[in-house]
Amino acid sequence: MAVHTRPGRDSRDPCPSWCRRAHAVDDHPDDRHHQSRVRLVAVVTGHPTLETDDQALPVVVAVRLVRRVDSALTWVEIVSEEGSSVRMVLTAESARHLFTTVGRLLRRALR
Repeated sequence: MAVHTRPGRDSRDPCPSWCRRAHAVDDHPDDRHHQSRVRLVAVVTGHPTLETDDQALPVVVAVRLVRRVDSALTWVEIVSEEGSSVRMVLTAESARHLFTTVGRLLRRALR
């Protein structure tokens, strides 16, 4: 398990169980964060109210958890693997609410 020193603290705190990032005491402040393994997901994106279905595009998105070492908030990051067509960064709690809402919508739509 990787460990890190939090800025301004003498104690060494363990990484969350999902962290796969190597930490060093001399990390630049912008690099002091925990990061999960990236999961790649193939999705199809588009603008269904503005464009026809044949203009939808396949995109691979990278999904991971991120948390700064000096923060209690865990974030879910969903971004295009290439380009910037998809970018969503939510707190874990917000992602949970979104997942629940999408699940309800899909259950109704697929009856």
